[in-house]
Amino acid sequence: MDLDFCAFDPSRALESILSCDARQIVTRTNSLPPYLALEAMAQTCGMHLRYLHDFRIQAYLVSVADLLYAPGLGAKPLTIRADITARTKAGASYAVTVDDGPACRILIGMNAASDSPDTFFQSRFACLSTIS
Repeated sequence: MDLDFCAFDPSRALESILSCDARQIVTRTNSLPPYLALEAMAQTCGMHLRYLHDFRIQAYLVSVADLLYAPGLGAKPLTIRADITARTKAGASYAVTVDDGPACRILIGMNAASDSPDTFFQSRFACLSTIS
């Protein structure tokens, strides 16, 4: 199968945020190509870490571990649950499951952004949280 990375649009990765608290976030996607399904898992964790820091940090993917090959990943809508397992001044580690099956571990790093919230991600979080 040929993948068209020219059409890569990470803004299409998440459809909605179903729930979010200090320990976990649950998101939903539409049907996606596999590379956007992986992006959705990383964005889920990054959005959670930003939420925990009142959107005053920059979040970035450090690593993905224990991800098993899943044929057709993203071919149907996914429910992604990310549970925070550890948190430091440098970032956080997440146990991520997709559709109630084990998926992977994701490590998200962070940098201080500013004294005021990043309104782009704050607005995106609010928008994704209100979609039913």
